[in-house]
Amino acid sequence: MDFGRLPVKPQDADVPVIPSNKWSTADSCLTKTYEFRLPEQRNDFLKQVLDHEVEVGHNADLFVTEGSVEVKLQTKDIGHATELDREFAAWSDELYRDVVYSLGHDRRQF
Repeated sequence: MDFGRLPVKPQDADVPVIPSNKWSTADSCLTKTYEFRLPEQRNDFLKQVLDHEVEVGHNADLFVTEGSVEVKLQTKDIGHATELDREFAAWSDELYRDVVYSLGHDRRQF
C-alpha cells in the first residue's frame, strides 16, 4: 500500500487513530471508551450524543475525562442491553469517525 499519495501518513503523531477496541459487554451494559486529541472534538462528540439522546428518547451513561469519553449503554427498565442500545452504539461509532476525521475540528491544512 502506497501511503505517499494520501494527504496524511498514518505514522504522523497528530493523525487521529480510530480505536480498534469493540464494545464490551460487562455488567449487562455495552461499554466503549472513545479517545480524543482535541478538547473541541470531545465536546462536539458529547453535544451530539446528548442531542441524540433527546431525539431517540434513550439515555447513555457518559463518563468524561480530559481526553476521553466512556459510553455505557443499557435499557434501564429491562436491566440489560437491547437492540436499541446496539443501534445507539453503532450510531456512536459513526459519530466518532465523523468528529475525529472532520477537517473543521482537525485544524490542519492539507
